[in-house]
Amino acid sequence: MAQGGEEQGGASLAVSNIRSYNQEMAVTLSAGVLARDHLLPVTPLLKSLLPLGGLQRGTTVLVTPRAARKVHKAAGSGSRAAPGATTLALELLAGVSAAGHWCAAVGLADLGLLAAAERGIVLERFVVVSSPGPAGRWQQVVATFLDGMDAVLFAPAAPVRPGDARRLSARARERGSLLVVLDRFGRWSEPAELRCSVLSSAWEGLEDGYGLLGERSMEIEVTGRGAAARPRRAAMSLAGAELSA
Repeated sequence: MAQGGEEQGGASLAVSNIRSYNQEMAVTLSAGVLARDHLLPVTPLLKSLLPLGGLQRGTTVLVTPRAARKVHKAAGSGSRAAPGATTLALELLAGVSAAGHWCAAVGLADLGLLAAAERGIVLERFVVVSSPGPAGRWQQVVATFLDGMDAVLFAPAAPVRPGDARRLSARARERGSLLVVLDRFGRWSEPAELRCSVLSSAWEGLEDGYGLLGERSMEIEVTGRGAAARPRRAAMSLAGAELSA
């Protein structure tokens, strides 16, 4: 696991560390079958909910709380969206990571590594850049990770221009990587192949205001293009999940 402490140097170091992985990926892509045609595995909690039973390489997945767009219009950058979206995004990466693939998280300043590990993400293959920099730099950071990582989780810190969103999705498609956009405040401007929304989220274990958080229950809806055009809903119970937005 690598985490951006000194942000500018951390991002540069992380980018340089994946160059050898880029070479290995190039060999894989030339071996016969394009990696984008493969499905990345997911956890059993998600397998029956996703139309293809996995996450297709080269696609963009949008993760939102309910009414994320309204949250953005009504509140400022310091506001809180409905809970559960971060937990769902980590769950999407968990199956990919557990299968031996490399993942990255960009722009999640409040990401807890304990929560990531509890969801099944292998920290030794998990690169974190909490603050990728201002406009003009974060686009380069995300695009570089899409070149070398199997899956990239990105949380925009400000509204993303339609042109930037389209270019990042195109980069993921060209490189056969997976782009997961955690859009808690309605900042992503373009549609995605798959949209995963948290309709409701509740914790169990607290009684009369005290006790331990034991289990998180969420209702998830998946919709999108093609095979995902018909919405699917399911309830998920996540034992021992850390409280996160």
